[in-house]
Amino acid sequence: MRLIRPVFHTYWIIVPVILMLTGCLSGSRPDVLISPDMDKRLRHINSLPLAVALYIEPILRTYVQEAPLKQREPGTPHYVFPNFVFPIGKPLSAKIEETSRMVFSKVVLIDSLQTPEYLAEKGLNGILAVRLKDSKIELEMDNTVWRAIGRHYLAITTSFSDTKQNKIWESEIVVEGESLDFITSRVEQEWWMTTGPKFGPAVDDAIQKLTYDLAQKLVTSEEISAYISNAAKPQHR
Repeated sequence: MRLIRPVFHTYWIIVPVILMLTGCLSGSRPDVLISPDMDKRLRHINSLPLAVALYIEPILRTYVQEAPLKQREPGTPHYVFPNFVFPIGKPLSAKIEETSRMVFSKVVLIDSLQTPEYLAEKGLNGILAVRLKDSKIELEMDNTVWRAIGRHYLAITTSFSDTKQNKIWESEIVVEGESLDFITSRVEQEWWMTTGPKFGPAVDDAIQKLTYDLAQKLVTSEEISAYISNAAKPQHR
């Protein structure tokens, strides 16, 4: 469905008024909805015979990021929109935990790195630690065709250590999530003018890719496989 260009500009003139009336320009826009799915391929992953403590750093668990909307069409009115707020930490942590439970035979969440005595008491074989390395969100709108593109560059560092906190394996995981939102009807156009485009799927895509890559790296790690093999050998005195 094609929208006439002059109509676009007419609506852009009234956009700030509508946004102000709905509370968007006052900064009261609700946080971006983030609801990632798990990659279906994880259903067929071979789990590791390890009971682990999962440590997700506090900064990652509570991480919230704001991102501005860029409008780059030359010669058209430019309006300042409030930043979009992405509560990334909670859904990312939840999916990391869910992934860990699919990879390992047992997972116990911990808030801080525990002593060897605590790990032995819980019957754990090691510690999986996950930390946020980087997160960049780019939001762009082309108001000539009413199309919006969201990109999320997400990176974590993760490590597996034995019960004495000797590092066995470490890796960095970097992914890029992307989403495209565009208008095909008058109803969608009015929705955009009051709430803005849907940028949450870009973060959903990044989290889904990251958790899949995390699982793949864990189950294919030669260092972790060797650790499991050595732990299974009889201990001679």
